[in-house]
Amino acid sequence: MKVLVTGCGGRLGKALAHRLAKSHEVTALNRESADLADPEAWKRIAARDFDVLLHPAAMASLEACEANPELAMRVNRDAPLALAKACQTRGRAMVFFSTDYVLDGSQPGLKGEEAPLRPLSVYAQSKAEAEMGVLDCGGAVMRVSWLFGPEKAAFPEAILNQALDGKPLAAVADKFSLPGFTTDLAEWVDVLLARGIPSRIFHAANPGDPVSWHDIALEVVHTLHQSGRLREIPPIEKQSLAGMPGFVAGRPQHTAMDTRELAAWLGQPLRPWREALRAHLRHFHGLQH
Repeated sequence: MKVLVTGCGGRLGKALAHRLAKSHEVTALNRESADLADPEAWKRIAARDFDVLLHPAAMASLEACEANPELAMRVNRDAPLALAKACQTRGRAMVFFSTDYVLDGSQPGLKGEEAPLRPLSVYAQSKAEAEMGVLDCGGAVMRVSWLFGPEKAAFPEAILNQALDGKPLAAVADKFSLPGFTTDLAEWVDVLLARGIPSRIFHAANPGDPVSWHDIALEVVHTLHQSGRLREIPPIEKQSLAGMPGFVAGRPQHTAMDTRELAAWLGQPLRPWREALRAHLRHFHGLQH
């Protein structure tokens, strides 16, 4: 199968291209080869030879989207909609990668694919509008959240490095979601390609009860302690979402996604987030457990 992957300068795009190249003919595009701010680039992407388009490319900084909403809408809404229309016209499949930030985060608990939306930022609004357009064109939507993986450092690496350097630790304790390990996500997409891609929404994260960034930080330092890299478990200050000075854009509080529909479609259980995080820390950071 010929698979075109956008956003391959980013964490998820790199993971998808790396995994799928083992069993498919992959074309990997990054911002230099396909700048989604340029509508002419959309035409060039659509004109390429592929069977399936995987589209994780996005303007992902919430604050950058707030500062330049016109650009955010062009990259995050208009580009995927143009690509979805092109795929529909030419009979090709498309998977658009969205975000849990589109969900109504006012109530705790796991959110299913039919949960109501309430985007609080330009970024989330652009993604929500793109979702609707992609689905209308027969494409699929895969919502992801709190990505981490070997492609580039993320929140777990920040906590790991600060803990090993003996620096004070702090993390937001009142925002809840579920992390997604890019290695697992790429595997799930590989299985999805083999089983067929329906025009629907999938929630894709490593399952478990909703957790905060503080909970993830605790898991990192406990793994460090169990591996012998930390003699004692350091304290982690609990921060509040409202008290984060760098957060200009609105962020929903409760967006942990229920992943049972994806597991049922794939025909296999999804690895819980704690197991995925420990595997990542062990394999890529040399920690023993």
